Amino acid sequence: MSRLLFLNLFFAGFFLSFIAVSTAFAVDCTKTPGFVEKAGVCFPNATGLGNMSVFDFLQVLMNWLLGIIGVLAVIAFVISGIQYLTSAGDEKMAETAKRNMTYAIIGLVVALAGLIIVNAVAGLTGADGAVYY
Repeated sequence: MSRLLFLNLFFAGFFLSFIAVSTAFAVDCTKTPGFVEKAGVCFPNATGLGNMSVFDFLQVLMNWLLGIIGVLAVIAFVISGIQYLTSAGDEKMAETAKRNMTYAIIGLVVALAGLIIVNAVAGLTGADGAVYY
């Protein structure tokens, strides 16, 4: 019986010690610079992050991606034009250049179609605005 009592007291003391530790090492927000207490929780005053919403972030991301895709499509089209000019009558090289031009145009059209689809879905679902203005 004394062994069972000892084990019960040991485990009770062990688990109760965690409660004491959590309150003993609690952070006082008023003494920590850069933090403010809200509803008993310490929040930083300045996180170094922007105040941009997810919607605004997606808008900026779509603008960057559309710009990158546009530049890559123009570069691919110019390279295909140079290939076509330097084919010098070689039918196989001219066909390859024409095919590459077609792929560059298709890539640009697909990127623009994706943008149009995103705007259409945003408009149909009642989103606040379009992804790209």
